[in-house]
Amino acid sequence: YGGAERMKTKAKQRGIVLIVVLIMLAIFTVIVVSMLTGSNINFKIAGNQQNRIEAKHSASNAIESYISNPANFAIPLPEGNTEFGSDFNGDGSDDMVAVVAPPTCLSSEPIKQSELDVADPADAQCLGTAQNSSSGVLTDDSAALQGNSWCAKMTWDVGATVSDARTNTEVEMHQGVYLREVIGTP
Repeated sequence: YGGAERMKTKAKQRGIVLIVVLIMLAIFTVIVVSMLTGSNINFKIAGNQQNRIEAKHSASNAIESYISNPANFAIPLPEGNTEFGSDFNGDGSDDMVAVVAPPTCLSSEPIKQSELDVADPADAQCLGTAQNSSSGVLTDDSAALQGNSWCAKMTWDVGATVSDARTNTEVEMHQGVYLREVIGTP
């Protein structure tokens, strides 16, 4: 009598152990799947951040290259956009292309004589007084000058955009440029 009951109890225990093992296997499977999903999401986030950083570097490099050419701020201003490519992986082909539009002059104000340093050779070309008369000719009429020098300070906006179809990355970057030029400089 005792042996038959013991056999039934062992059979029930084996069934319970099987159910517990299957439940634990299902839980572990859910954990592994969620870890894989999380790592895929993190991988995509890291890739998107890398693409964004590369696009920002491409736009920044394009603006710096554009600004380093003084002809881009001469009258007449360049017509049309200028493209600058960036090769990040060194394979010889551009990975991203930044487009720089012609600069926009935000302001141009005459520099006052009082703002110049007489001892500074860079200020020598600005010394003197100037007035733009109605004829468009610079004169030295000190009564009407109000202390303006021969130079003007100009503020420009230079913008670059990167739209990469391969990675769907879009970045727009602007940089202000301050120039000091002699009045009438093209």
